[in-house]
Amino acid sequence: MQRLLPHVLLCVLSLAWMPQLANARQWSSTNGAYTLEAELIAFNDTTVVLRRLKGSLVAVELAELSDADKEYVRSKEAAEQTEKESSQLQTWTSARGLKVRGRVLAYGRKQLNVQRQLGKVMINDQPFDRLSDLKKTVVLRTLSHLEGTEMDKTGLEKWARTLGPNIKSYPLEGVLMELESGDVIGVPFFLFSPEDLAILEPGWNQWVAQTADEEARSREDLLVQSQAAEYHRDRQQQQQMEMLKLEMIGRATGLIKVWEVLLEPAGVAYGRRIVVPVHANDSETASQMVLQQYPGYKIIAVKRSRRL
Repeated sequence: MQRLLPHVLLCVLSLAWMPQLANARQWSSTNGAYTLEAELIAFNDTTVVLRRLKGSLVAVELAELSDADKEYVRSKEAAEQTEKESSQLQTWTSARGLKVRGRVLAYGRKQLNVQRQLGKVMINDQPFDRLSDLKKTVVLRTLSHLEGTEMDKTGLEKWARTLGPNIKSYPLEGVLMELESGDVIGVPFFLFSPEDLAILEPGWNQWVAQTADEEARSREDLLVQSQAAEYHRDRQQQQQMEMLKLEMIGRATGLIKVWEVLLEPAGVAYGRRIVVPVHANDSETASQMVLQQYPGYKIIAVKRSRRL
């Protein structure tokens, strides 16, 4: 009995250190050949975002999941669970230290139009003086960056006089953010700190590339919302979200293994990193099979699937 005690204690300690997720459940491919334990944190009509037991995020197209998973996503339980996740505000930091409380909603493009009318500076047809304090700060820091000179309110008014009757327009790229007040503002990428920008920017090229595909753009909006929330929930988890593609996982017989092949776009290709599970006898065969299916990608890693 005494000889067994160290082994029992080791098992107990191992279990104690295993990651725990309060709402984890088993998710599976349409044919049941691939499963993973994960927690639902967000979804829309086409995509679900899951938190694996080790904390990393993965997105999966709903069509590639089992009927039971689809039914769960439609349930009241799933709606209540994801509402808690999505309603959390985050603190974002600008490149110059300004802190803003809000949550990221979507990627976006917008024109910033500045003109002078009847002695007043107009920002997108609204008097600058009537903007909220935060919007005033965003406008001033945006124009300071674009014009290459520091601007306060007095400097803005002086600069606007040089425009005469003309409108000066700037195309901006960034994210839409909902503030604590409920207001929604657009924040250009260049205003964020390098640490925050590293979380927000990776999905931008994919969003831009999908000019005619609203479903793909909606997916990228969902992913940046989830990535942003997770980044602030756990600063230790700063890995970029991956797309899990299940179309190559078929039913296997015998002792054939499941491999997960991690890919990223090669060259100038757009797209997020993707994970492709596949049945194969060895990693080399798995790699060749996946590269044939995804010729525009390169392999980052190949590992045996533990389905976590």
